[in-house]
Amino acid sequence: METFLPGITVLLSFAITFYTLPRVMKKMRDKGIVGVDVNKRDKRKIPEMGGIAVVLGFSISVVVAVGIEKLSSSMDASFVLSVLGVLLIAALIGVVDDIAGLSQKVKAILVAFAAMPLVLVHPGAPTISLPFGLSLPLPFYIYWIFLVPLGITGVANALNMSAGYNGLESGEVIVMSTFLLIIAVIKKSSLSAILIFSSLLGASFALYYFNRYPARTFIGDVGTLSMGAVIGAGVIVGHIEFYGVIVILPAFFELFSTVYHNRKGVDRKSACMNPIILEDGRLKAPEGTKWYTLPYFLLTKKPMGEKELVNRMLSIYALCGMLALLLSFL
Repeated sequence: METFLPGITVLLSFAITFYTLPRVMKKMRDKGIVGVDVNKRDKRKIPEMGGIAVVLGFSISVVVAVGIEKLSSSMDASFVLSVLGVLLIAALIGVVDDIAGLSQKVKAILVAFAAMPLVLVHPGAPTISLPFGLSLPLPFYIYWIFLVPLGITGVANALNMSAGYNGLESGEVIVMSTFLLIIAVIKKSSLSAILIFSSLLGASFALYYFNRYPARTFIGDVGTLSMGAVIGAGVIVGHIEFYGVIVILPAFFELFSTVYHNRKGVDRKSACMNPIILEDGRLKAPEGTKWYTLPYFLLTKKPMGEKELVNRMLSIYALCGMLALLLSFL
């Protein structure tokens, strides 16, 4: 059953998310919960909070997968259920942020507390596996009380900050979860980690269908924070932290940029929400914003259409994924 279960999980999470998302989109539009697409000249309004469907698709698929596996084995479900707890807490924080708005600092602190279900279960020894058979053992409290919450909030908020273009967030999660799933299999990670990435992969494919250019839904912080938290938690459960950092690396550009410019008192967010849109629809970075975001860094080289820009971004994520995959064989 373990051979087929990841495939079943991918299909189930895809089907649930794909079925649910149009209904979420309609409800959001009916209630006036929409966002302005700032990268289009017509400033069209798009239904927000599409990530709710991902939360539902992921949750149901992993619970069903664990239930199926437990019929034929004594699988320890606590690891998967702890990640489910991480997801739901991060999603709740995202809902509050989408509706009421939270500062970046508050989001970072709150999402760190979302790691608590995983910390309480603490699956495995506090050791980071490295290439060439090396490992880095760490004190229990350093790893579980400091690094794990920091890692989960770091990934969740980095993904959240890198958002803003049609198909980017959902595409990022597809690339990340694909490579992390393969690496988890290569490194013989637990079935729990494999099911986590399988479920996230299926849900993100369904999300991408509706979020790709031209987007019919925005993911919202409920989606970016919850998916980012799950990626961080899955990396920890699978004990592939070193490779996970490499796969996720491009998303940290925005995280470091935000921290740096906030300390300088720079209103980075306003500039990120107001790109220069040329007559032909191509995007151009405003003057002096080269280091604000990775997309703006690319746009300072030459103006690009949004679809081309997103494809360039996803290519960078794929290159990092390939590097992590190659290192996983060493």
